[in-house]
Amino acid sequence: MFCYLFSVGKESRAQTLQGGKRQIQQLGSQLQLNQHCLDTAFNFFKMVVSKHLTRGRKTEHVIAACLYLVCRTEGTPHMLLDLSDLLQVNVYILGKTFLLLARELCINAPAIGEDL
Repeated sequence: MFCYLFSVGKESRAQTLQGGKRQIQQLGSQLQLNQHCLDTAFNFFKMVVSKHLTRGRKTEHVIAACLYLVCRTEGTPHMLLDLSDLLQVNVYILGKTFLLLARELCINAPAIGEDL
């Protein structure tokens, strides 16, 4: 019985990762992010899934937060509001998810305009 449950869990995780990758590609292309940024966002997403940080959160919010983490770490000109507009989601909800992921993944996202 345990082996069956373990195998179902692996299948579920694979489906989550596959769907996440597809959503990252779609949303990332709308933001015109390059492949490096998309790959980095997917790596963040894999870390989020492995730490079970998706539980109780909408996948699209987690994906948006992963993409925004990349935007901040890579210095792209995108704002959280851009993702909020694309998804039609309250920017504060995305911000809360972003802050949680940045803290839990120990990613120090530079402040906007830090180089000014």
